[in-house]
Amino acid sequence: MEINESTKLAYEGGTSSLTNTPVVGKPNREYNSTFKPGTEQLDTDEIRVTILGSGDPFVKKGQACASVLIEVGNEQQDFFFFDLGSGALANFNGLRLPVTATTKVFLTHLHADHMGDLPTLLGSLAKSGRRDPVEVWGPAGETKELGTLAFAKHLEAAMAWDYLSMNGHPGQSGSRLIPTEVPYDKPATVYERNGVKISSFPVIHILNGAVGYRLDYKGGSVVFTGDTRPSKTTLEACKGADLLIHETFPCAKVFAKKASVPEEFANKVVNESHTSPAMAGKVFKRAGARMSVMWHLVVDHDTVGSAYREMRGQYDGPVTIAQDGTVFNITRNAS
Repeated sequence: MEINESTKLAYEGGTSSLTNTPVVGKPNREYNSTFKPGTEQLDTDEIRVTILGSGDPFVKKGQACASVLIEVGNEQQDFFFFDLGSGALANFNGLRLPVTATTKVFLTHLHADHMGDLPTLLGSLAKSGRRDPVEVWGPAGETKELGTLAFAKHLEAAMAWDYLSMNGHPGQSGSRLIPTEVPYDKPATVYERNGVKISSFPVIHILNGAVGYRLDYKGGSVVFTGDTRPSKTTLEACKGADLLIHETFPCAKVFAKKASVPEEFANKVVNESHTSPAMAGKVFKRAGARMSVMWHLVVDHDTVGSAYREMRGQYDGPVTIAQDGTVFNITRNAS
């Protein structure tokens, strides 16, 4: 399909993924053209990635803020949230996954659009059936006050009324946090359970205290950058990766117009704190993942066509523009 300013988008009822290469390799089985929650059991060696939030900091009905869900086909049917921005849980609610298993969250950094739904996960989903506390992994900061441990402590303090109001409710135990800080300045293995390995790596985004993650399972792998400029650490994390989800902002000219800011300021925002479409194309070319994804891009008719063309000026391999509800299935044979 041609991707341009007139392409029908998901929030308008479009059902096609924003890509010219929806399948790379040869899948072991046929998949529905549109994912139907609750009807597609994962194979034991399979990874499924669902974009819960594809948008920028301004949550919209058609685009939630930053969040990616990764499911694996192990016996435990584990799934993991990578970032949990505002609106993400509304999209999660339609996937027919058990609320009882909403216990594992990996934060790339502490911007509000990447963790805004955590209070809902803690309080509301505990009332809806979860009994186990939520484990949260996130980066340390240059000082203790800027790290994930301090964030978790203050979040629980802010939710003290909610927690105490649940006295006698069986879900009260599920409204607690177990935080773990990961280093922001070096790669680290941060999770190894049930055949799943998750590693973190430093990225470059405004302040020290932002990371990306790589998940490995049964020979398949997904790399998720969170917000970042192009970085050597991302390229190193992508060695042999099947899927790379890399943040992509509009170019400075488009961003300036949409945000009503001077182009000089827009250029600073895009090129010093984020990744432009052209730079994303360069990253995709060097990273060599089987499938690459432009993510964190506001998806509308002012943005999609130009962003796709600018990326294509640098890279001609398999690329998808993420929308809320975009689904990827990964096996050894196909993505």
